[in-house]
Amino acid sequence: MTAPTGAGKTALVRELDPSRFEIISFDSRQIYKELSIGTAAPSPEDCEKIPHHLVSFLSPAESIDAAKFVTKAEEALDDILSRGKIPVLTAGTGFYLNAFLYGMFPVPKITEDIKLKVESLSMEERIRELQKVDPKALQKIFPNDNYRYGRALEVNWMGTLWSELKVEEGSGALISKKLNILGAFFLDLDRKELYERIDSRAKKMIESGMAEEAKRVSDKYGEDCPGLQSLGYNFALENIKGTSNLETFFGNLSQSHRNYAKRQITWFRKQKILEQVHPSEAYKKIKNING
Repeated sequence: MTAPTGAGKTALVRELDPSRFEIISFDSRQIYKELSIGTAAPSPEDCEKIPHHLVSFLSPAESIDAAKFVTKAEEALDDILSRGKIPVLTAGTGFYLNAFLYGMFPVPKITEDIKLKVESLSMEERIRELQKVDPKALQKIFPNDNYRYGRALEVNWMGTLWSELKVEEGSGALISKKLNILGAFFLDLDRKELYERIDSRAKKMIESGMAEEAKRVSDKYGEDCPGLQSLGYNFALENIKGTSNLETFFGNLSQSHRNYAKRQITWFRKQKILEQVHPSEAYKKIKNING
């Protein structure tokens, strides 16, 4: 099940029968510990109600690439299936889900000097370099995905065009794990309803202490730690430093989530495997799955 940010994935799966289902989350932001407010991660109560895998497991000081994430997802899948339960895959990060289902790009091993060179570049500099060496790559990467810009640039500087990489056939879980997909849904809300939900959630994040959360993590791991590169934390840090007021914080946070949702919708609507349904309809369809 896929959905744009704010569409209600967590609320939906929370109501599923935990004796039958468990959740594997494919979300590049909800992986971090200590950042549950600004990433809208499932709460401890949610995880008690129904088990969630790959949520709040990584330190904000660490980063994870798609290959390592896929390995963890495969371990979670095997664990769930071994206990006779049905895994429900929820995704906000389509790249991770596709890598898991269909396989990884065979990227070359990146040398340490190339990694350091890329790490030293700002997002704008990475975009300019990609424009020089592999402009087609920019057409395949979500705008402002600084991590993906960096990975593409690393691959290009190792002598391989990132835009021309092909997935190794049969390397994904669909074939290697012989998965039987019983339903594939995209939660499709009316744009007005989605934006109202995003606004409401942004307000709740601020009221719940997102700025204070950002400061705690910044003080502990540094402002540039990977966890704080997640969507919206730059605005939280501006607010806690006093360089923006609550109104500006809310406006920037809500708009950034709206922009991200637009990119997610565009991406997910291109995936032919997905059936576009309203969340209430998706719940009925998942609940009635027999596995």
